[in-house]
Amino acid sequence: MSRPFSPASDPAATTPMASGDGRIPRLELADGRLFNPFQPDPDAIAPELVAIGLGNCCRFGGQIPEFYSVAQHSVLVALLAPRDLPAQRMALLHDAEEGFGLPDLPTPFKPRLPAYVEAQAQITRAVEIRFGLDPADHPRIKPADLGALALEKVRLKTDANPDYWREWVGEIEIVDWVRIVPLGPLEARELWLEAFDRVFRQELPVSRDWIVSRTGFVVEPGPQPGF
Repeated sequence: MSRPFSPASDPAATTPMASGDGRIPRLELADGRLFNPFQPDPDAIAPELVAIGLGNCCRFGGQIPEFYSVAQHSVLVALLAPRDLPAQRMALLHDAEEGFGLPDLPTPFKPRLPAYVEAQAQITRAVEIRFGLDPADHPRIKPADLGALALEKVRLKTDANPDYWREWVGEIEIVDWVRIVPLGPLEARELWLEAFDRVFRQELPVSRDWIVSRTGFVVEPGPQPGF
């Protein structure tokens, strides 16, 4: 699932990026390790730490009536994504960088903060190395990501600003066979880890039949259309 990585062989890993006062910007992870999000070490990115970080990150920049995590969003994307394993693995980890010190920015802000977006891209690359992901699979799950966004907007936020939202999601069809039940951080973490185990270890997709017995979503019986 992961490819070899040696920090000693990576020039970036031996040249820490210091702040203006000379200190290296690092985040203490939940397991006690120090992590530099600007020069990330793939070996530090454990599934359990991804789950903790994403479970604690709220979607929509926190501007949502009820907490809804990036971890639960990632499981929803996997549910809507193509069912082959490369797509499923990318879906579960497509936002993994958000759990390591650089939470996601609302999409309209990203063009104004290129250095921040570039740092996120470095963590994304470390995630790809750690879990053996192919960057070419990311565009394949983008329709599912947008479909999840559209569903989240309809189910979890108000119906305000339809023209604004249409700029971001287009005319994508709203999924009508799944309902979101927002989970707290701990429940979302456990759901993500169960999905990770299913996709990476059991080599099975996040399917409609599987999700129906888990918390976080209510699904109607029938076939599983996706994007």
